[in-house]
Amino acid sequence: MTLSLFITPEANQNVRKIARYLEERNVSAARRFTRAIEQTGKMLLQDPELGERLRSDPAGQIRYRTVSGFRNYLIFYRRRDAILEIVRVLHGAMDMDKDDETVFQE
Repeated sequence: MTLSLFITPEANQNVRKIARYLEERNVSAARRFTRAIEQTGKMLLQDPELGERLRSDPAGQIRYRTVSGFRNYLIFYRRRDAILEIVRVLHGAMDMDKDDETVFQE
């Protein structure tokens, strides 16, 4: 079964915010980050089980994986039937135990 990629509005907002932050410091890094998000998404489409499990909820198992080439940033995603949904893209220093419920609400 071929998977389709869906990026939530929240994840899109995360990517734009991170790219703006990086661009203020290094335009080249911001461009690399945007490309790395695309590459990581394609990689996850090929093998959705690559990421580590974060938690289960009624909407599906949430997993995470580092953004290729940007080890401090994580892509959070879940598989829903034939769709791989990128839920959020966040800095790895976030306290997931504390922020888990608010970050991943539907």
